[in-house]
Amino acid sequence: MLSLTLTNSFDLETWFFEDRAAHLASCQLPFIVALAGKNNIISLLTGIGHEKLNVLHRAAARTCLVLLWIHALCRAVSGLAEKFDFSHAWMRWGATGLAAFTLATILSVRFVRNAFFEFFLVTHIILVGIFIIGGYLHARAVNFGDYFWPALVVWAFDRVLRTARLLWNNRGRGGIDHEYGTATVELVSSDTIRLTLKRKFRWRPGQHAYVVLPTVSDLPTEAHPFTIASIPTSLDGTDGPNEKDVVFLIRGRRGFTGRLREHANRHGQTRVPAFVDGPYGCPPDLSGYSTCVLIAGGSGVSYTLPLLLDLVHRARAGTSEVRRVIFVWAVREADHLEWISKTLYEALTAAQSTSLIVEPNIYITGRTCPLPEIPRDATYAPSDGSSTPTSPSEVEKFDKELPVYSALKIVHGRPSIRRVLQESIDSSAGPVSVDVAGPSSLSGSVSRILSSKLTSPASVLKGAPSVTLHVETFGMSK
Repeated sequence: MLSLTLTNSFDLETWFFEDRAAHLASCQLPFIVALAGKNNIISLLTGIGHEKLNVLHRAAARTCLVLLWIHALCRAVSGLAEKFDFSHAWMRWGATGLAAFTLATILSVRFVRNAFFEFFLVTHIILVGIFIIGGYLHARAVNFGDYFWPALVVWAFDRVLRTARLLWNNRGRGGIDHEYGTATVELVSSDTIRLTLKRKFRWRPGQHAYVVLPTVSDLPTEAHPFTIASIPTSLDGTDGPNEKDVVFLIRGRRGFTGRLREHANRHGQTRVPAFVDGPYGCPPDLSGYSTCVLIAGGSGVSYTLPLLLDLVHRARAGTSEVRRVIFVWAVREADHLEWISKTLYEALTAAQSTSLIVEPNIYITGRTCPLPEIPRDATYAPSDGSSTPTSPSEVEKFDKELPVYSALKIVHGRPSIRRVLQESIDSSAGPVSVDVAGPSSLSGSVSRILSSKLTSPASVLKGAPSVTLHVETFGMSK
């Protein structure tokens, strides 16, 4: 856009740059709005989820802002004639819209988004609304108001689809005593909540949805995105019941998640009014790979766990070519195993009757946390780094929660990502998929390792398997 503004512009007056910058900025508005929407044709055509397209939304919006400032500064440099001074309402509206757009851009920097997301979201909507209204009234005065209508149509299309999806997903009898209008909230560890909704809708493993909890949020219409930690099918290879358990694992931090944690801590397992909007995202189909490496850190397991469950389901149904799954999960505390212990037990038990080899590796990174003892049967071989629980009650507790599975490893320390990837790739007979979710440092480490000679074109030409990397990320926070 900037190059188009300055192309073939030698010896031209400032008004030329002013007009060209304004036209190029205005024609980008539908594109900017579409990239911010949850339902957009770009995701439909490319298969790239809206959460990853959000980075393009930010880049296009910042380019638009630069162009608008070129428009404004060129007008100021050339002088504000009587026809263009601030005695006219349309000029005041233009200045107001530009000021609102500038402030919205400043408040959308990463630090503000991550630290004060709810504040960012509310101010972003208000300021962008002021910009759209002010920009339209400004452009209409010079017969260019039509630039803004396509953007409003795109925005309205997304809102209509989201409203329709919200009504459809939560159809049925409502009320606090009925499952369709509520969600079950339970605290599964000191800082983690399991939110379970029973709904009649389908999703793909790895997708996310927006959850609305009116009695927990500051605003009753707040919608927060979380990855769905369950699958819509049964582990026995069937489709399961029509009513699905939609499960979310949510870390209680600040803002909404902090209030949800306090609610669960205060009331115990309880129901709250809840609505779900989704699913969204374009997760990969892993059924065509030979080996799948699933790497998660902390709550990132809510992404890799359903991928594992789906691979077990497909193995039971006979619709997958995957022969080996390496499941790596790094957590800080031993009690975090309670998040998925029951589900992991069911998955490993179901996988034993198939040809699918599942190798679960759990790493507890806390400095002083005792490792739980895994129940030992005739086929169990302890892994290096495991330790004995400090009391008989711990043994009894984890005997009930951890699966009896010969390949399960629980290690005290951090995983060697390079070694895991090297061994997985070297032993694979076909294409490899690497899926990672969790802290940005973890995904960055995996990306750097896979960009080395380990997966270079030369290695593939020599017979090494091809490797595909999938990283889960919410673009709004990155």
